[in-house]
Amino acid sequence: MSAAAAVRSFDHTGDVGFEVVAADLPALFDGARRAVLAELMTRPPRGGDERLALELEAHGLERLLLRWLDEVLFLVQTRARVPTGGRPRLRPAGSADGSWRLDAELTLTPLDPVAHGWRGEVKAATYHGLELARDGEHWRARVVLDV
Repeated sequence: MSAAAAVRSFDHTGDVGFEVVAADLPALFDGARRAVLAELMTRPPRGGDERLALELEAHGLERLLLRWLDEVLFLVQTRARVPTGGRPRLRPAGSADGSWRLDAELTLTPLDPVAHGWRGEVKAATYHGLELARDGEHWRARVVLDV
């Protein structure tokens, strides 16, 4: 297992964003999950005893990253469940169109807005300024969230 991703927030006109750098794609996607949670709450929880199997597919890694982040937002904001763990697994979908698959067994815990320091709703991860690319030995992503 590789080291955790490095995450850095940045300001964006009317929105918020973050950059993630990781040694591999699973760590990058997990770092992005953690970054979204940090934008939603000041004290994201750890642990949890609920499990959820998640499978996503999208054309291209950028779209898959947005689907992943939108799923995290959906779980928190609609189902009141915080995905506290569950490293995603990524692989090409096997088709020639550049599709990718993501599978994860997420660990969930109930959202407690007071205990977790709820900051407010994030509408979606956006295509605006979206970047995801290999940079030497690392993967980098830049994401803007619509708040």
